[in-house]
Amino acid sequence: MLADDMNRTSPVVNEPTTIEIYPIPSLVHLSTLAKAICICFYCLLCVCSVYGNSLVILVILYFRRLRTATNILILNLAIADLLIAVFCMPFSYWAVLIFDDQRWIFGPAMCSLLSFLQGVAVFLSSWTLVVISFDRWMAIMFVLSPRMRLTRSRAVYLVLATWFFSTVMALPLLFVTRSQPRNDVIMCDEDWTIFTNNAEKYQSYYNTAVLILQYVVPQTVLIITYTFIGMKMWNSRIPTSISSKKIVMERHESVKKLIPMVILISALFALCWLPLLLLINIIVVYWEAVASWPYILYAWWFAHGLAMLHSIVNPIVYYLRNARFREGFCYFSRFLPFVHFTEFQLLSDQAKRPRISQKMNPIAYFPIATDRKYRKANH
Repeated sequence: MLADDMNRTSPVVNEPTTIEIYPIPSLVHLSTLAKAICICFYCLLCVCSVYGNSLVILVILYFRRLRTATNILILNLAIADLLIAVFCMPFSYWAVLIFDDQRWIFGPAMCSLLSFLQGVAVFLSSWTLVVISFDRWMAIMFVLSPRMRLTRSRAVYLVLATWFFSTVMALPLLFVTRSQPRNDVIMCDEDWTIFTNNAEKYQSYYNTAVLILQYVVPQTVLIITYTFIGMKMWNSRIPTSISSKKIVMERHESVKKLIPMVILISALFALCWLPLLLLINIIVVYWEAVASWPYILYAWWFAHGLAMLHSIVNPIVYYLRNARFREGFCYFSRFLPFVHFTEFQLLSDQAKRPRISQKMNPIAYFPIATDRKYRKANH
């Protein structure tokens, strides 16, 4: 369990292959009120995440106009968030925050499976964002080269590649995370001694590799690609044969909406996952003083809750920034009393496609799909 990493000491001198787990003497456990708030928080988060990401998947699969290559990648992102909502949120916090002795009550299979699935889901999210950024970069850099365009079949291959990479990177967790009896209770913990006698060394190597490949490299790629996209769009010139004041103004408007949007996308992933990744992969491994801090459980709650919060961020972004997703969400949520849906405007078969806007602005799927632009396109 993640909290057990905070209670890990050096190997015993006479038994170099063992890692002892012991409770911090001055550890401050959550109060009864804090535990109640914690349970309500995770339950609400789980319900919202399952509903929001299920809507994303349903809307993309149901509406033909949303079955684009880029939306296949967004579908993969929603599946990753749904994995966290279904398999990680309801189970991962109980042993850390609810039970003072950190016991594991969900069985040995769930112990290994949850850690593995969370690793797969986070790798899927981070590298799907990387693939999307490359897709948008290729669309901008080679706008007049149809052969460089991302097709739906290519998108499927890229999705399979992200799944393969994510599974391989998270596979060690499936074997090292086991439920074991410790201090008269069953605990879920990583046991790297099954691979090597020098367990702590290889565990630290793996934790560092996870932090780099799960966070540092993807974030670096996102910053670089979206910076180039912004610079290219800002400095690009529209061919004279199709140039007009209206198109130029739309291009500049698109750029103004693109820059804060891509910053938001990258910043949300960075903000939500950085505290937890640093805490469990770096801080509690290399700074024993922090691992023995009496309020470490509150720090873990904050970091873990923020990471889980990311699973509901993307559906909210799609709703706020994409008119077609917003219309699809309202259609499937029309049974709710506060949702008002009258008729299709953008997703009906009769709706015209904004061909010029799509050609001149290959990133229109997300940052600049406004109602006003589509209304103009339909007249």
